[in-house]
Amino acid sequence: MTEKFEYIKCYWKYIDKETPIISFYEVDLQNERYGVRVAEVFIDRTVSQVVEKGFDFVTEAPVPTINEINKEPEFFAEIILCEEFEKVYNSDVYIGNIDFPKKS
Repeated sequence: MTEKFEYIKCYWKYIDKETPIISFYEVDLQNERYGVRVAEVFIDRTVSQVVEKGFDFVTEAPVPTINEINKEPEFFAEIILCEEFEKVYNSDVYIGNIDFPKKS
């Protein structure tokens, strides 16, 4: 049986207070990799859910694979468990590490 969702944690090098530094994606693997749910973490550790009322997906385009994302120097992505995604998605404050990981 094929998994329906993939969960991605994607760091973005700090730009400004209005830009998220970490995005958490629930990717629908059976529908062209569109994001079904997304949570964004900002520099002050607040968590915001991305909502697109009236749409099945919250991303305008398919979410790239982690290998594709990690080709860009300003991003670092990794696969996470559903439980980690749910914990962040359902919280107001992020308590995890917000430092951009070092790429090898």
